Amino acid sequence: MLLPQVITDFRKLAEAADGMAVLTALVESAASDMGFPFIAMLHSRSLLRGSPLLIRHDNYPAGWDRRLIGRGQNVIDPILSIARRRVSGFLWSDVLKRSDLSRQQQTIVDAAYRVGMREGFTIPTNVPGEPEASISFASRSARPVGLERQLIMESIGRITFEAARRIMGLGVGQSLQRPLPPRVQECLYWIAQGKTDQDIADILGIGLETVRTYVKSAFRLFNVITRAQLVYRAVALGYIDFVPSIPPSG
Repeated sequence: MLLPQVITDFRKLAEAADGMAVLTALVESAASDMGFPFIAMLHSRSLLRGSPLLIRHDNYPAGWDRRLIGRGQNVIDPILSIARRRVSGFLWSDVLKRSDLSRQQQTIVDAAYRVGMREGFTIPTNVPGEPEASISFASRSARPVGLERQLIMESIGRITFEAARRIMGLGVGQSLQRPLPPRVQECLYWIAQGKTDQDIADILGIGLETVRTYVKSAFRLFNVITRAQLVYRAVALGYIDFVPSIPPSG
């Protein structure tokens, strides 16, 4: 099946974009042509602080970002919260009607409608080891968005975000994940489960000093000095995941 020409044309232009200004102008034009005049492309953490390592671009109404931050500097926007737990793109109306929103979150949804963002489509763009991210397109119309238009916007969104990562140098120069020695991998898994060296020795049926040797090896391989840093780095780099029920041996 051939891709719609709009996607192939957009990809060529996005891959040729040599700066964020060029890329954002390109995606704003494409989104507007598809009926979405509003766009927000960001790492959610950029709402709390600016950084040259965080992607952030939007043309939402001025001051809108301040509505999305609650007490304790927490991002409370319901769409960003939902995107954190999704893989594919989604219509705002579809997910919001199935969500139990807090009063603060409902206030944000109501305010969005009042300022003219009556429907939207959000694409999660999370990359392991990087802050959670998404790209959203919003429309002034509340009319249904057909499946073909959703698929086109999902493609445009993902192409745009990958181009933004390239322009900002994110992921450039990262080496491929190398396999760990099997025993180091097993020790790493059990450390992530909160086990002590003695616990691990008992579980694996090996000596305590042997476990300590493997743990020291893991510290050296990941260039860290604490168990918390070790687990964080291992999760970020994909050596362990968030599924606690599957040990490394399968």
